[in-house]
Amino acid sequence: MANQKLSQEEIQQIQNIQTRMQAVQSELGQLELAKMDLATRRTNVETYLQETRQSETDLVKSLEEKYGRGSIDLQNGEFIPAEEPAQEAVPIAE
Repeated sequence: MANQKLSQEEIQQIQNIQTRMQAVQSELGQLELAKMDLATRRTNVETYLQETRQSETDLVKSLEEKYGRGSIDLQNGEFIPAEEPAQEAVPIAE
């Protein structure tokens, strides 16, 4: 069978499909890069969260050692001691 010429319309359709496939491949590549970037950002945020929680724990420990148990009023900059629970009288066995 001899070679046959494609019509201009058929050539255009093939080129359009090739262009679309290249666009899909490019977009998938961009999505994968974004996914990798997002994973890196998530790791950084998780590390920051762990550091923040550790800072909070260290500060609470430091403040409890200095002031005892209680709460903080940030607006007034005051420490409010926790009320001691009332101790019930325990009868002494004779």
